[in-house]
Amino acid sequence: MSRRSPFVAFAAALVLAAAAPGHAQDTRKTIGGLVEATGFEPVDIAVADADADAGSHDAAAEIVDTVRWDLQFSGYFDVVDPKLYALVPPSATDEPALESWQSIGANALVKAKVVARGGRVDVDVRLYDTPSKKLVLHRRYGGGPDLLRRLAHQISDDITRQLTGRQGISLTWIAFVSKHGEGKEIYLMDYDGRRVRRLTTTGTINLTPAWSPDGRRLAFVSWRGKQPNVYILESDGRLTTVNVLNAELNAAPDWSPDGRRMVYSSSAAGNSDLYVLDLESGRNTRLTATPAIETAPAYSPTGREIAFTSDRSGTPQIYIMDAEGLNVRRVTYEGSYNDSAAWSPRGDKLAYVSRVDGRFDVFVLDIATNTTRRLTFGEGSNENPRWSPDGRHLVFASSRAGTYDIYTMLADGSDVRRLTQGGDCFTPDWSH
Repeated sequence: MSRRSPFVAFAAALVLAAAAPGHAQDTRKTIGGLVEATGFEPVDIAVADADADAGSHDAAAEIVDTVRWDLQFSGYFDVVDPKLYALVPPSATDEPALESWQSIGANALVKAKVVARGGRVDVDVRLYDTPSKKLVLHRRYGGGPDLLRRLAHQISDDITRQLTGRQGISLTWIAFVSKHGEGKEIYLMDYDGRRVRRLTTTGTINLTPAWSPDGRRLAFVSWRGKQPNVYILESDGRLTTVNVLNAELNAAPDWSPDGRRMVYSSSAAGNSDLYVLDLESGRNTRLTATPAIETAPAYSPTGREIAFTSDRSGTPQIYIMDAEGLNVRRVTYEGSYNDSAAWSPRGDKLAYVSRVDGRFDVFVLDIATNTTRRLTFGEGSNENPRWSPDGRHLVFASSRAGTYDIYTMLADGSDVRRLTQGGDCFTPDWSH
């Protein structure tokens, strides 16, 4: 069944994402070989203050600041300190003094012109390779004042693709749960923690948001009915009830990579087992049938395997099985409580949590070598890690500041950044 719902913020966010295209005017050959080699060095890039008249100054400043943040966060770039930009003399022509920019350490330069008038912001962006003195990207962007950050994120992703050949993550979102009164509601924010908006208004408990592979639908568990059920928030704001089994507990949905199936845990047979639902036919198939508690399933990027948590060995551990429920094998052995497995986008690693001294910390398992790396070290309890779509970052919830908030870090555990401030925030998921 489905009905119209009040979740207009989600639909509006998707409309904004589609409403901020960049129109290529002059694109030349990409700079290659910058990030393909092992141990690549980040590209030193300068993002100059934009040319803008008095009425466009605030819009220009927000766009430039956002692009600088995006590029630095990506890990592909080192943004040259803006304090050094004063050392670059003004150019006598429309072309920047690329030799001067290179002299302060910039191997790439972003120059923008911003015009804000009549309820519209237009941005002209040029990207230069300073060593070769070539213009490598020229695009124009435009939209309403409410689209400034989306415009900036689009600019950042276009620069990332041009200079690295990789898809940027600046236009991605993070969904998460936060307390609201007596209930727990689903929220959405930009990947950098900005533009937080509430998606659900049920006044009850909503948990474990999970993005569809195309990033346009969000599955979650809600107690909006008489018992917990799985719902899908569609891109147009509709709320669809998922045809999972009738049970006292249905939890932890995850999408197959093609978006056609959903794996979840259910107590339909008496204890928590794993089931897969064909979303088109509505058919549910049981994958596990043991006396153990099995939960937190996660499809691999190929869709051929599922990682999950089971206490069949006596304590909760991470297991992997074929997507049909066969060939089950245990993959974690260190630690007495391991949970919340998440596949890296390449499918070569699993992030998970392990209880250490009464608190959870984030670990990453290299599946091929069966080696683990600890990423957090007892600063509060760190839970529910999920990968960014580029595999270079993780988002997780942590109580290190006293209450649970959402944080990100690089995939090696460095550069930890706090995204939310209070409100008991947890179970984040990063859009694809």
